[in-house]
This record gives sequence, C-alpha cells and structure tokens, in this order.
Amino acid sequence: MSHNISKRSIFAGAAIIFAIALISFALFGLLPVRRDFKAISASLMAQKSPDKQTITKEREEMIEKIISLKHNEALLKSALDLSKGDSISLLINIKDSIATLSFKGVTLFNSKISYIYLSKGLKKLPLSVRDSLLSAPLEVKEELASIEKYPVVIKKAPKDTTEANIESAPILPVQNDVFVLFSFENRVILEINQKEKRLAGSKAAWRAYKREYRDWFLRKNLLSLKNPDSRSYNYRIEIQLAREDARSIYRALPLKPNVVIALPRFVD
Repeated sequence: MSHNISKRSIFAGAAIIFAIALISFALFGLLPVRRDFKAISASLMAQKSPDKQTITKEREEMIEKIISLKHNEALLKSALDLSKGDSISLLINIKDSIATLSFKGVTLFNSKISYIYLSKGLKKLPLSVRDSLLSAPLEVKEELASIEKYPVVIKKAPKDTTEANIESAPILPVQNDVFVLFSFENRVILEINQKEKRLAGSKAAWRAYKREYRDWFLRKNLLSLKNPDSRSYNYRIEIQLAREDARSIYRALPLKPNVVIALPRFVD
C-alpha cells in the first residue's frame, strides 16, 4: 500500500512541476512574444509594399541597395552620436566581434569578443524594426554586476606615527568573477560575461549573482503581467570577453553609460 502511495506522490509531484512549467512558459514566454508579434505586424502592415510580381529585377536590386544603405546609415549615425558624448562610452560591434571603449570618437581600448548570443526574437525582427530599435546610443537604465563598480582599496590604519610615515603598498581587493547585465528602456538587454569557465572567486559569490539575476527577470516578468498593454519580450544579447578585459571595461564606464550595439544586416 505504501509503495503505491509513494508512486502516486511521485506522479502527482511530476504533474504539478509540469503544470507550473507550462504556465510559466505561457505567461513569460508566449504572451510577451504574441504581444510583440501583434505590434510589429501592425507596424509593417501600415507600410504598403508593392506586389513582388510587379517588381522588375532591376527595381528589386535597387530596393535591396537602398535597404542596405539605410542600414549602414543607421550604424554610422549611431557611432557619430556616440562620439558627441562627454563621457566614456561602449561600442559593441557584432560583425567584427569587437568591444570598444571610446571617448569623443577616440578609441581607448579594444577587446575581442569570443562568444556572441542573440535571442531568437532579435534575429527574427525585420531589418527596419531592428534598426529603429538600435538606431541611437542606448542609455543604461538598470544594471546588475558580480563585481563592484569602483574597487575598494583596503589600507590598515597605522599603529603609531613611525608606521604612518612608512609608505606601504595597499592591499588589493579580491579579484572576483565578472558577470554584468545592462538593461535599456527599449527592452534590449546586454550581458557582458567573462569567457573563462573556471571561477576566480568563490562559488558563493557566483551563486549570489545568479540568484539576483533570476530575481531581476522574475520581477520584470511579473510587472509586465500587471500591464496588459506592456510589450515585455526582452531582446537579449550576450557577449563574452576575457575576464580582465570585461572587468576593465565595466569599471571604466561611468554610471548609466551610453552603449551602441552594431548588428550586421544579416545575423545567424
């Protein structure tokens, strides 16, 4: 009898977990995507396009050139706008796999991007919608980070005046792992993470960041459910850099920095 009850309990528990997963997918996956799909479809339907059967090959090639030129113009405009800022900014060049720190158009630091992830929703966007989404420098509205913005240098207080007069090297802070999330107003999320799989700091610190990361997304999703008109799908971009490069870039950027994300016309 106890064996049967145990089996029933297992099946009941599995059913509950499956139901929770299904509801979560519907609420946080399907609904946001459906809302965005409706909004984008309405926007595209408003733009009348000629019937493909009536377009000659020459005209089709001309249209393709115009689309390509407009895309390149959007990228150049973003870079130009970025150079007008009064603080250090960040350019993510997906095509060339380079992350660049710049100040007034002058390159301060380059880092090779070793890994790039683009969410499927971002890949599927029509080029005109994607360009409008990333057509200007994006100002960071919220951020999460596994490291402190400004490193704290610990220096022991001198015991007496003699020790105070002796210059000693400060104790450097613990070098923790680097995971950063930038959130922008247009629902684009940029994650800058270290490429190293082996942790430099403690596992407890990494778990604390991942917990904060999950809680942040859960809070965002719950808030979007309260507003039926909210388009809550997040266009997520993740890049991975060498740990030291990621740390240097994050700490060099000011609070609420400007970021330009340059995507090529065709993304895989």
